[in-house]
Amino acid sequence: MNYMLTISLFILSVVLCAFMVRFNISATPTQRCSHNAPTPTAGGLVFFLIFFVNLAFMYLMDDQLSKMIPPQHGLIRHYFIAVSILIIVGLHDDCNPLSYRRRLIAQFICALLIVLGGGIIESPVIEIDSTSVLFFQKILTLFTFLCLINAANFIDGLNGLLSLCVMITLAFASLWVNFCPPLVTMYSVLIVAILGFFVFNFPKGRLFMGDTGSTFLGFTLGFLALFAQPHYPRIFAPETAIFNKGFVFTLLPMAFLWFDVAFTLCRRAVRGCRLTEAHRDHMIHILYDKGYGHIFVTPLYAACTCIMGCLTYMCHKEWLSFIGLLAIYTVLQGIVMICIFNAPHRQKWIRTKKSSI
Repeated sequence: MNYMLTISLFILSVVLCAFMVRFNISATPTQRCSHNAPTPTAGGLVFFLIFFVNLAFMYLMDDQLSKMIPPQHGLIRHYFIAVSILIIVGLHDDCNPLSYRRRLIAQFICALLIVLGGGIIESPVIEIDSTSVLFFQKILTLFTFLCLINAANFIDGLNGLLSLCVMITLAFASLWVNFCPPLVTMYSVLIVAILGFFVFNFPKGRLFMGDTGSTFLGFTLGFLALFAQPHYPRIFAPETAIFNKGFVFTLLPMAFLWFDVAFTLCRRAVRGCRLTEAHRDHMIHILYDKGYGHIFVTPLYAACTCIMGCLTYMCHKEWLSFIGLLAIYTVLQGIVMICIFNAPHRQKWIRTKKSSI
């Protein structure tokens, strides 16, 4: 993508975000939110529109994309339909909150559309020569997409957190596909579109992406991971891989955030809490509630994403085994957990310091 187009898309994103601020679809603070006053939301509509239009143009006009995805292949067409449904539901939820059952039904339909379009998580070690194996892979893909949609929604609780980590993840994703031009163009367009929103969202939170943006990002990350599978360099894709490395590596840089969601849900389930209730039990919320604001927590998890991206790159180049990567990640995740749960409250420091003067 050339520089003029990049700058133009960034300016367009900024202008549209400014319009969304003026349009003012206000988000009323809930228990899960980290803001106290109604704030303009649904900013995710901006980067959805930019990415959607660009992908549609590429699909209709770009010869390279046509060669990658033949016209008879339904994955992209099904993605267009599914993501449109997801955006409509998300926008409705931002304006007038829906029950979790209705949201879940819509998300299930969107994930099912991807599977019906031919999108499945490849498993090189398993030959798809039976109906049962193919059925298992379809169920796995369906479940994975539902998890990605909801996980992205759950971790969108602090200014700039999800958007910054997604931009870093997409930047690393270019490495896994050997800088395949159409894929890099898609990554770049989405990064630039999100960057325009990021200007309004971090650190002061003048505009939120809302469910419109968070569910779109989770769903689109899964779609891009599926899209990357056939273009992961074969020299780095041994047939002993349980799952296609192009898919796994696309999502792996955000491992710290995915773990936060899984760990929190398991912890709440053990404590007997309702998993569908809004809450502030995520580690990012715990750290924030201890007085470490957006300017600390968001860069911290962005740094974790960069570290995980570098480790993934080492594994991609076969400088580090996947088992070694998991071992290092486990140690780092343990250190992060210990630091978060044992971090002192900064408010106490401030009060003590003031009272001692």
